[in-house]
Amino acid sequence: MADPGFMIPLNERDFFFPNDGGQRNICDPANQNTYTKAPWWTCENIQLTGTVDAVTARVGDTVVIQVGIQGLTAAEGATTPAAIQQVQAWVCYPNTVAGGASATLVVPSMQNNAFASFSNTTPSAPTVFGGEPYQGGIGFQSISLSAWTPSKEDFLEQASNEGHCCVIANAAGQSSVEEGSGEPVGVNITDNSQLNSDINVCTSLYQAQRNIVIVPSPHGGQIHTGFGFLSGVPKQTRPTRTSIAVTAVDQGGQVDPVLLKVLGGGPYAGLPLKPASSAPKSLRLARHDHKWNSWLGKIVHEAEEIIEELLGLGTHPFGGGHQLHLNLPPHGLQALRVTVELDPNEPLGTVHAIEITQTDADGARGGIRAGIVVT
Repeated sequence: MADPGFMIPLNERDFFFPNDGGQRNICDPANQNTYTKAPWWTCENIQLTGTVDAVTARVGDTVVIQVGIQGLTAAEGATTPAAIQQVQAWVCYPNTVAGGASATLVVPSMQNNAFASFSNTTPSAPTVFGGEPYQGGIGFQSISLSAWTPSKEDFLEQASNEGHCCVIANAAGQSSVEEGSGEPVGVNITDNSQLNSDINVCTSLYQAQRNIVIVPSPHGGQIHTGFGFLSGVPKQTRPTRTSIAVTAVDQGGQVDPVLLKVLGGGPYAGLPLKPASSAPKSLRLARHDHKWNSWLGKIVHEAEEIIEELLGLGTHPFGGGHQLHLNLPPHGLQALRVTVELDPNEPLGTVHAIEITQTDADGARGGIRAGIVVT
């Protein structure tokens, strides 16, 4: 592709990722460690506005999803503008499904193609230029989509009026619009069923996912906290096996930048945030037993066998971890829950970073980055 036009960057490092022919491979662990320095499921250019925070929504709020679009330079160095004509976003149940997307994971209020969207195919469509700084000037546009109003059934923890949102975004438009009609870039998605075939966040410049969970833990109060999520391979038509691991992230001397992008706003902005100096006292995964609503009752196809495994310090030096191996039926989707035990003496504002990672039989990986914040 001579001129890719624009992209939805995972982060600033992804903006400089050496893409080939308009594609990238941000799901490759080697590229994650070398270039992006963040998992592909943590895109900082997707956010919720008008609700709890950038990744947490509340029932009844009028939520506007914003998607950041960055202009790219053409292969020959030209910096002609690209037109952003369509942007769509889908809120999904929190999940660790690898790579692509599944229409079954879209929350009930966005079924029947009621996804958030933006469309402008006229000459007044917003434009971005290549050769500009990351998130700067005429090289970047934050596109606000049509409003979304969450319902109670949109949250996995149905006793709550709010919860984490996994958001997938897609953009399409035209590159080099000053040189004529322009070349189409990206794919315009008009039906939820297209998610099964047209989404590949790993390689597409025009797609991204943000899957971050923030969980408050009252200071001096309960030391056990956690959250639920879905794992599996819902598009697989044969029995298969996948593994789910939870481990602590060693943040070093500063709060994980992936989490800090969220914690810098919303209800946590005033806290004296600091990285945890040690791992949680325990991290555990277990089957999530719950009475599901009608939509979840349709899509959950539980594992036929679950095998536990402890991950020792030799595998994960920062506190070890816990792993489940799931033997799944066709379209298998298992509800799980992670439980985190903290030291009750940890000071206000302490942030624990944890990673939940799904690894499929073919090596494909998906996951959730979570922050446990002492409040």
